[in-house]
Amino acid sequence: MKKFGSFLLSFALVLGIISPSASAATNFSDVNKSTSFYSEIQFLVDAEIISGYYDGTFKPQKNVTRGEAAIMIGRMMELDGTKRATKFKDVPASHSGSGYIASAVSEKVISGYPDGTFRPNQQISRGDMAIILANAFDLNFRPHYTFSDVTSRMKAYGPVLALAAESITTGYANGTFKPNDNVTRGQFSAFLARGLSPVYKQKAALAGGYAQNMTKQYTYAEADGDVVHTYKYIDGTINGMPLGFMWEAERMKDGATVQYMQFENRDSLASGLPYSDISIDLKYPATLHKSWKSYGNSNDYETITKVNTTVTTPYKTFTNAIEVKGSSGYKSYYVPNVGQVKTIDPSGKTVSQLKSIK
Repeated sequence: MKKFGSFLLSFALVLGIISPSASAATNFSDVNKSTSFYSEIQFLVDAEIISGYYDGTFKPQKNVTRGEAAIMIGRMMELDGTKRATKFKDVPASHSGSGYIASAVSEKVISGYPDGTFRPNQQISRGDMAIILANAFDLNFRPHYTFSDVTSRMKAYGPVLALAAESITTGYANGTFKPNDNVTRGQFSAFLARGLSPVYKQKAALAGGYAQNMTKQYTYAEADGDVVHTYKYIDGTINGMPLGFMWEAERMKDGATVQYMQFENRDSLASGLPYSDISIDLKYPATLHKSWKSYGNSNDYETITKVNTTVTTPYKTFTNAIEVKGSSGYKSYYVPNVGQVKTIDPSGKTVSQLKSIK
């Protein structure tokens, strides 16, 4: 997210923790609380990133055009939207989005066509949207899974996976992404909101999943003292690669920190350090005796040894936990809609246990 990291950092700090109900109602005649992605639309209206039409409508079901996408992305990135001449023969200076289009192209967020056109009125596909958003947010992470209809031969392959890694998209229940489908203004608003705020990432999270809640702060009691886990925007790079939204574990004793990622889809839950190997923590459905490899090329296995078991932590006693035992002898306990709550080493000693969630 290096193209506008400082803006996004301050934006996330100010708006990222606002609940969807905190905003006033929109003034669009065709948007109300029953509209899909209502709160996401309101969130972006409040941030002055999106706007409606002269007739007072937003048209959430209307497909987004390339010109509209450039305008919305440009406002989000605080680019220069002053109308001016562009290098495209179909985008004159008089075009409403000429300034944002020129700026977005200059920032290498969006590009034109070999014939010298930009085609501002052409509807944008989900695959092209992924490319634009991955460029705008400077996304580079990859999850441990892919989509059945997105192959490595596609230009959108990396960008689609990057959006999935950042919890901006989860795809469809059948494991597809549908890269050739068009994107509505409401859907585009949802993708933008997820890129900017953990609140909207969490709204798109797997229902009943075992990942940590991105809007909560977790404190675990460990041998060396309390460790606080917070999902936040991390500015900067690692080995020259940008960071961004991720989990940070901070040891209260000395302030030492570690950043890590969590990835969850309908098949599994995984975690890992940024730009490093990914461990499969759970395979779904989480049924008794299910077993899997922790890492793709390792001989380490994890097995679900108990379901609906009771586990006691300083935070509370859970009665619906699952127990996962690794080939190394460690046992971990996960609770739906909460995450990992306890870890025990082979000798039976508690290594980590949930102390609070706030």
